Amino acid sequence: MIRQALVDGFKFLMMGEALSRLYRMPVDPNYRATIETYIKNRESNFLAIAKGVLANPRHPYSQLFEIAGCTFADLETGVKRNGLEPTLHSLLSEGVYLTLDEFRCNTEIVRGGKHIPATMKDWDTSAGNGPLQTFSSGSSSGKSQRTASSLEYANYGMAGGQVLIDEFDVRVGLTIVVLPILPTSMGIGSCLGIARLRAAPERWFALGSAGRNLHYKAATAALVARLRLAGAKIPFPSYLEQGDFSPVAEFIARRKREGVHTQIMGMVSSIARIAAAAIDLGVDIGGTRAMVTGESLTDAKRELIESAGVQVFPSYGTSEFGSIGAPCRQMNTGNRVHIAQASVALVSRPVDEGWSDEPVESLHITSLLSFAPRTLINVEIGDTGVIEPASCDCEFSRLGYTLQVRDIAAISKIRGQGYTLRAPEIVKLLEEGLAQRFGGRPGDYQLAEVEGRAQTEMVLRIHPRAGVKSPEEVLRYFLTECRRTYGGSMTVLQWTESNGARVEVVEPVLAASGKFRAIRLLAANQAATAKPEPKPIATAAGSGQ
Repeated sequence: MIRQALVDGFKFLMMGEALSRLYRMPVDPNYRATIETYIKNRESNFLAIAKGVLANPRHPYSQLFEIAGCTFADLETGVKRNGLEPTLHSLLSEGVYLTLDEFRCNTEIVRGGKHIPATMKDWDTSAGNGPLQTFSSGSSSGKSQRTASSLEYANYGMAGGQVLIDEFDVRVGLTIVVLPILPTSMGIGSCLGIARLRAAPERWFALGSAGRNLHYKAATAALVARLRLAGAKIPFPSYLEQGDFSPVAEFIARRKREGVHTQIMGMVSSIARIAAAAIDLGVDIGGTRAMVTGESLTDAKRELIESAGVQVFPSYGTSEFGSIGAPCRQMNTGNRVHIAQASVALVSRPVDEGWSDEPVESLHITSLLSFAPRTLINVEIGDTGVIEPASCDCEFSRLGYTLQVRDIAAISKIRGQGYTLRAPEIVKLLEEGLAQRFGGRPGDYQLAEVEGRAQTEMVLRIHPRAGVKSPEEVLRYFLTECRRTYGGSMTVLQWTESNGARVEVVEPVLAASGKFRAIRLLAANQAATAKPEPKPIATAAGSGQ
């Protein structure tokens, strides 16, 4: 533990120095022109990235293209003739993609009977590798994934932030942040980004019971102090005890009485619980605008948040893939965002993950920036969504963000309350680990995402026939084992702090078809949406002629 503390201390020290350098970098004054240029050149930028990959015959992507029978000349012809997204669709059908587990190197890449070795370093780019270190919500077993980003990439991200400010006029009023502290950089990074755009947050709230996570609280305080020394107006975090969000609601209500309009940024479930607290306390937070992230903005959560008079808008991104989409003011229904077409391309394919009732459209991402941290070509995100034209008249559409993705939800990972667990590992625990330890058989244990009154809750269902004597003991064991999985440490911490996990002795819910699913996600009933037949790419055999 001492060794890990020293390693973490050095890691956070380096992060502080990098973030200080980032803060001192000038923000692009021509951000609109910069984005328009990248949109105009998105096809040529993609081809340049692909050309570099194909130049190395041992690279996993190069081998995938070879198995598909696609040369660079074929790829170039396909993009110029059919466009970028139709070509990526065709590559999907030919096997040029990575599943989420293949990308994370948890499973071997196999196409056409050929096994393709790969490591996480294969996806790293030399131009995008830099001093900014972000870590996904890993576990004590060391499965957290590190993403090293360049200052150029982080500074480019400010361009999208400036457009968001233009669209929502965020400089008016005050901003508060409700996001976690270290080891995730989400909270500190969001505060710094807001401060760089001259809309410095007034308060930063985070979950954190007394006497817990003292190591990370101390590291967070040291990092904030370092950034404040560099001139960044970042507040020290105020901790919410036992998932009690009433201090946030009361703070917003007090500032409203003082005539100040509030913008708030946080996880979907956190914002929902703030709205619920305001309703329960009878305090007025109406007119607040919330930018939410980390999990699906379901209809139930939107309804609760809006019932407190709060306008809510979702953004879309992940620690591994960066920013994927942003909302405009007209996206005030459902769960949809403009795709950030200057930096990424999105396509989808129907898949049956085994825990949804029907096949769903699995989103795949391709990076279009040479200085992005990783080379991504048709990499599965682990989410479902419907891609379609955006019809709104807004700052993003006028720049060229003419596509949107809606009905975004997790399918191959559990993302309740914003943290990620890999579903396959949890399925094994439910079907084998619990039955072996507490009795019963596969089919007696089920984990379900459910809409609680004010947050996404995880319910461990135990069939009565299993004869479990202490359901609470089963839940404790389940959470302990979850901590050992990818993403488990931060996920279980969030569930514990927010009281977001419980156990019930009831019969598990079956799919409409009668099938048993060990995991029931909120997107379980979302069916695949019919897609047009993709146009073929040009190949050496002349299939595109």
